[in-house]
Amino acid sequence: MTSQKKLLRRAVLNDAGAERAKRGHPWIFRGSLLQVPACAPGDIVAFADRRGAVLGWGLWSESALCIRVLSLGTREPDQMALLRSRVESALEARKRWCAGEESFRWVHGEGDRLPGVTADLYGDVLSLQLSAYGWYRHAGEVAKIFRKVRKLSAIILRNDTKHLDKEGIPREVKPLLGEIPEGPLRVRIGGLTELVDVAGGQKTGAYLDVRHVPALLEPLYNGADVLDCFCYQGHFTASALRGGATRVTAIDQSEAALSRAKDNLALNGLDVSRAEFVCGNAFDIMREIDAERKRYDLVIMDPPPFSPSKGQLDSARRGYKELAVRGFRRLGPGGHLVFLSCSHAFTRDMLFDVLAEAARDAGMSCRVVREIHQPEDHPALLGVPETDYLKGFVLGAEE
Repeated sequence: MTSQKKLLRRAVLNDAGAERAKRGHPWIFRGSLLQVPACAPGDIVAFADRRGAVLGWGLWSESALCIRVLSLGTREPDQMALLRSRVESALEARKRWCAGEESFRWVHGEGDRLPGVTADLYGDVLSLQLSAYGWYRHAGEVAKIFRKVRKLSAIILRNDTKHLDKEGIPREVKPLLGEIPEGPLRVRIGGLTELVDVAGGQKTGAYLDVRHVPALLEPLYNGADVLDCFCYQGHFTASALRGGATRVTAIDQSEAALSRAKDNLALNGLDVSRAEFVCGNAFDIMREIDAERKRYDLVIMDPPPFSPSKGQLDSARRGYKELAVRGFRRLGPGGHLVFLSCSHAFTRDMLFDVLAEAARDAGMSCRVVREIHQPEDHPALLGVPETDYLKGFVLGAEE
């Protein structure tokens, strides 16, 4: 017979929440609760339907996203044993899909059934984000498990994102094992050698989710005049120049990122004089380029997430459309526009519709040449659309 204490430590779900959990969704929100468990943040709690049947177990949080599901079934999981098993499974998958790569995402949170854990590998240095308090409070043990599964020289905690405040997790960057590298790491990303700052670069150091995209564009580089908006540290710029582009105009609002982009070009033996680096707001610079009526063979737009939540969809739509209209207008005959979105809430169909509207407003007839998705080391969960976040299109202008 279940004790009263254990019953009070359960989260009881309403019918909609129970059905969502049964379908395998990894998130349970407060609006789905009929009973809040009597527990501390980070505790493993059972969640049950209104009849008292235990459906599974997850990590409790005081935020709106109150339970991150670890497992389904009545048996309480051993948290660290579960972590090791899934970390090992994730690495085996990367050995298959990322064979020969030096830099990749080892653990992709919900996609690897470890919600709240993101781990990116750069050579033998692991950049780790723990965005659920149930993992953060065991950060040292978590790091040791990664080290047991694979030899690592350092594990750096990169907990410096805004949403951590809602979890009661302090923003910090610190070593969990080893030391923070004194300077940028020199690693292979995609087909390029790049300098990566695992302690201060964007995300965990680099945008690993788009490292595969430049290879998809190789047929478009040779002899092309390229515009690379939101270029960051020059991954697309370097790929275009290596592929034979005659010139690249690279735009980013960070002087430090542009300086690193120049270093990356030199590191790969590329002619820096064939690239023009422009620092500033991409919207403002695109308006200036629009006024000059400059034409490009290839326009690449990889903006930051404009709609991290559903409440920002309208502003995101306006921002994406303005960029796309200006991008289309700057294409020369037979040119191509590459447009990416990493906004979780902005779906593939929303982006497709916005690009279609932008093409019409620009008086452009286009065909879809390629569709872009996140790579294999950033897996999406079937039936969980929120995990399918990266989408994009390569659009060819009809002459």
